[in-house]
Amino acid sequence: MHITKYLGKFLMVALVPILSIHAQARPNMINQDLARPQYPLGPGANNPTPTQSLGPLDGGPDDPILGQISADAKPFYAIAHRVLMSYGARSAVNHGANALEIDMYAWKKGWWADHDGSPSSSGDTAEKMFQTIAELRGEGMTINFVWLDIKNPDWCDPEDNTWKHCSIDALRDLARKYLEPVGVRILYGFYGANVSGKAYKRILSGLKSSEGLNINGKAADVAKAFQDYGSPDKSRRIMSYGYFNLPFQFGDCHEESFYTCTELRQGTESRNYGQVYGWTLATGQIWQAEKLIGTAGVDGIIYGFKETHYYDHEHTRNGIKLIRALLEKHSGERYLARQEDQPW
Repeated sequence: MHITKYLGKFLMVALVPILSIHAQARPNMINQDLARPQYPLGPGANNPTPTQSLGPLDGGPDDPILGQISADAKPFYAIAHRVLMSYGARSAVNHGANALEIDMYAWKKGWWADHDGSPSSSGDTAEKMFQTIAELRGEGMTINFVWLDIKNPDWCDPEDNTWKHCSIDALRDLARKYLEPVGVRILYGFYGANVSGKAYKRILSGLKSSEGLNINGKAADVAKAFQDYGSPDKSRRIMSYGYFNLPFQFGDCHEESFYTCTELRQGTESRNYGQVYGWTLATGQIWQAEKLIGTAGVDGIIYGFKETHYYDHEHTRNGIKLIRALLEKHSGERYLARQEDQPW
C-alpha cells in the first residue's frame, strides 16, 4: 500500500536489477525489508500492551491447518502485499493468500505493477500480472479478488486517443479481459486527492457487480469522501486503513480517533461498508494481528514485507501462517475465504 500517513523513511537498500521493461531500461525491485529485524515489536509508547504468545499457534511452520468452519463464521481475506512480479503472485497463492494487492502505476507505454513510480521500483506489466493470475486460477488456485492500488489514476486521459492506452479505462479493460473469465473479482483502490479525479468517477459509473470500490483513510474521512464524490451500494463500498510499519501509532483500539486500530474498529462498527481491511501485517506482529481480527473486526488484512515486493521468504510465509493461526483461534467467527465466497 501507499505510505502517505507519515514520511521520513531512512532506507538501507540494495538495488537488484531483475529485468528491463521500459525504453528507459529501468532496473527493478529493492529488497530493503531484509536489512532490518522483523520479530516482534515489544511494548512501548505506540504499542502499550505486551507482546502475547499464541502458544502453538504462533505463525510458525508447525501450526495446524484450519479445522471445521462454524456455521456462523464469516469469510476472511489474507491479502498478499505489494505483489509486483508474476513469481510473487505464484508464491503468494502457494503460501495460502486468497487475495492479492497489486500497486498499479501508469507509464507512457502503459500500466505496470509498480509501487513508487521510480526508476528502480517497477515490476511486471499489468498484462503479465493478470495473465499469471488467470493461469493460477486455471490450475485451481484460490484468488478471490485482486486489489488494484492505483497510484496515478489520472495521469493519462481516457478521452485522448494518444494516451488512452495508459488511462484508467485501459487498466480496467485489461483487468476485466483476464480476470472476469476465471472468476477473479476486482477491487479498485483510491486515496487522497485521487478520489476527486476523473478516473474515480469513471470507475464508479461503470462498476460491475463483481467489482468493488475502495477508499483508504480514516473512518470519518472515508465516509465523507464517499458522500462527496459518489459511492456504490454498501456491499461494494470498501474502507481500508493502515501503515507500512503497523505497530507505529497502532493504539489499543479504544481511543477516540486517529490510531490505526481505532479507525478500523470505527469503520466496522459504523456498518457503512461492505468490507473493512487493515494493512500491513509483518511477520511476528502477533499482538497487532489479534487486535485487528479480535477487536477491530476487520474483514481482511494485507500482510507481507513492509517495504518491498512479495516473494517466497520466511517472513512472507510466516505472515500468512500467523493469520491462519488466529483464524483457527477465532474459528467461531472467521474462516479463510474460499473462491466461492462473495466479498461484495
